[in-house]
Amino acid sequence: MSDSIVQRALHVRAEDGHYEIKNLDALRVLGPVDYGLLMNKEKPCLCIGSGILAGGIIPGSNRLIFCGHSPVWDGFYVSTMGGAALLWDGVGISFLSISGKAPKPSVMVLSGVQAGDPKVRLVPIDLFEIWNDLNGPGGVYSLQKYVLNETWDGQGSPRVLATGPAAQYTQMGAICSSRITKGKPTPIDCWAGRGGFGSSMLQEHNIAAIVYGGDFEDEDLTDRAEADGYFKKMFSKRMLLKDLEATTKYRYDPKWKSGGTFGVNYSKLADWMLSFNYRSVNFSLSARKQLWERLVRDHYLKQFNDETIKPKRFAHCGEPCPAVCKKYYQEYKKDYEPYQAMGPLSGIFDQRAAELVNHHADALGFDAIQIGGQLAWLMECLYEEIISPRDLGLDQDCPAKPVFEPAQFEPVGDSQKNARLAVALLDLSATENHLLARGMRVVAHKFGSRAKDCAVYLANGDKGWMVPNQYWVPGMFSPMAVMGKYYVYYGSDFRPPRELGRKCAERMIAEITTDNAGVCRFHRGWSEKLFPEIVSSHFKIEIDYPGHHASLAKSIYNQGRPVFWESARIEELIQSYLRRVAELEPDVTVLADWVKRFEKDRSGAARAYWDEIKAGIDERMVEIAE
Repeated sequence: MSDSIVQRALHVRAEDGHYEIKNLDALRVLGPVDYGLLMNKEKPCLCIGSGILAGGIIPGSNRLIFCGHSPVWDGFYVSTMGGAALLWDGVGISFLSISGKAPKPSVMVLSGVQAGDPKVRLVPIDLFEIWNDLNGPGGVYSLQKYVLNETWDGQGSPRVLATGPAAQYTQMGAICSSRITKGKPTPIDCWAGRGGFGSSMLQEHNIAAIVYGGDFEDEDLTDRAEADGYFKKMFSKRMLLKDLEATTKYRYDPKWKSGGTFGVNYSKLADWMLSFNYRSVNFSLSARKQLWERLVRDHYLKQFNDETIKPKRFAHCGEPCPAVCKKYYQEYKKDYEPYQAMGPLSGIFDQRAAELVNHHADALGFDAIQIGGQLAWLMECLYEEIISPRDLGLDQDCPAKPVFEPAQFEPVGDSQKNARLAVALLDLSATENHLLARGMRVVAHKFGSRAKDCAVYLANGDKGWMVPNQYWVPGMFSPMAVMGKYYVYYGSDFRPPRELGRKCAERMIAEITTDNAGVCRFHRGWSEKLFPEIVSSHFKIEIDYPGHHASLAKSIYNQGRPVFWESARIEELIQSYLRRVAELEPDVTVLADWVKRFEKDRSGAARAYWDEIKAGIDERMVEIAE
């Protein structure tokens, strides 16, 4: 066995463009999450990196990982982007850290060359003129085109990481990167959305975009016979067959006659679907089911299946992958969580209306889930007259109130009306110094208890907030150090809260292991079991994968500052979930007891439930890390 292998890190000082390469011991810094945590112990910086098998043939191993201090969560965070590490491998580095701040908004150009170290240039640009391009798509999309056409001078086709106005004016700015084909960006855009790293990249470092690529080649795992050998040993199947099996949901699931996160999730959800700013959790079971049947199954989902699934408009994220999880129609890519948060959650049940809102949010460069949760909350506040149009500065031509009741909701006309209002709210949320740019947690507290009690966000410390992923399960509301991702147990089955906390801790370690490997979690059906064996055998190094990642998870968890739910609506979410599961599992005594506790004293029971989850997380973290 080798003692170690070396990974290369590029450190760039944005204030003067100085850069240097450092070699890192892979046994200490195995992946990009290790690197991000290590670098941020020294000083705040944005870290970007690939997994140890990037550039090879292992499916899903080319995810690009972003780490650092999240401006929106106000804590250490990890965000990921599909396929973007395939070309990153050509730069000749594993990791990049950016510190300091450039004098002007700039593009960072990273060009890898086979003969030596990569070249780094910072190119100042007129960012606002590019974003406001009247002859182009605007925002992040215009910036991508400009960077590709005007700044890239390296070898081959590059990849662009771009920000939008949301990154300049809010904490919710994402980083976008479209797959490039024949020298042009395609509709298949990928996002490091959660955590606000677009805001970090632009506001903290004045880096508006990064373009990268090159012809550097290292010793990647490219031998298919070797790869098949690992899969046959563990699963008795070749790599491609096992991966096809593991990614059925994301490609096409014959059980549901649909595919991708949008198609399969909406096919399965039925009365579990969230809508109208989570007000649906208080609807009756029959009302929720009828809502889903009429507005989603027979319209929103049907449109998707007719327009995307039947004609097989499938694509991959930039690395050849059998999952082809990217589902699209015209220039619109359709994923469940963006089209849920800026769909049914915001009172929108029509594809044309949802496309209008989602594409506008994307052009502005928002984290779709975060801004979608804010839009849904604003819709309810306007509908209930908790906040007035004048309070927000809405134009008189904009609808003053949304249509926000399911009864008689007309899926096309009412969705279009709500979409017009949502677009106006998006523009205000991305306006310099506007109240909405400060985010839902700040605005909700400003407008008082009624506004706060229907605002659904998870709080971290005094300032951090995160809109949860769009699943009506208690794990998504757990007191974890990193929320808004899948670092939790999110099954819908009932678990006593302390047991749920323990499961969340275990899931956090598994998910961090996947992120640290730079592997797409859509491949977790095999990767969580097999990836350590592939790395150890291919590189001939001995790594204590469980121990390494337990320690990594514990280090991140210890930095968390979870705050008890600040919203009555979350208490309602948990209470309604318990009632719903009790209907399915009537003989579970501990479940019945929790239902009674919530009925007697909802707020008191909610606090006890939260405390129990937290205790279970703490217990399991101590056990695993010992």
